[in-house]
Amino acid sequence: MRTFDESLDDILNGFSSAMLVEKPCKIIKVNSQYSVDVEYYDNGIADYLCNVPVKHLQTQKAYVFLGLSKGDCGTVRFFDNDVEDYLNGTCQKYPEKRCHDINDNLFSLGFYPGKSQYVFPTGDIVIGTKQGAVVNITGENITINSATVNISASTVNLGTETVIDGKKFLEHTHSNGNNGSPTGGVI
Repeated sequence: MRTFDESLDDILNGFSSAMLVEKPCKIIKVNSQYSVDVEYYDNGIADYLCNVPVKHLQTQKAYVFLGLSKGDCGTVRFFDNDVEDYLNGTCQKYPEKRCHDINDNLFSLGFYPGKSQYVFPTGDIVIGTKQGAVVNITGENITINSATVNISASTVNLGTETVIDGKKFLEHTHSNGNNGSPTGGVI
């Protein structure tokens, strides 16, 4: 005869295995910068979710945007409660209809299998592409490695002492002379 504790363990394990929390996945289609279709595996069987909202790094003052492509990896997370009203722009508390439901999900980018991860350069903030362009911010220094750097601005201040192609410039400012309109030139 089973004990009460053994029966309770079976019940809790049943709830736990049926509860959706977070699963590794990959993008199979980019619908927009805010919505993707993903493939994930549940007990070894491929399953698909369409129109999954995308989590981007953004605040009210700034953002970091990473372009999405088919094949990018991440996780699909399932919320504790119904987020339909929140996604529609209201934070009011209405009676929630769902709990850990497959419809209340979010794609978070960047969770890759070990063999597919980049070897990141050292730095405090490093932004790079697979093709080799890198912006590295470390302490008070910014290093840009790229085939071409395009700067489009009405005025470019290069500081009190600037060296470009081995030539030293003092208090150098570039301006296009067209009432401050940017030229889109290459420096």
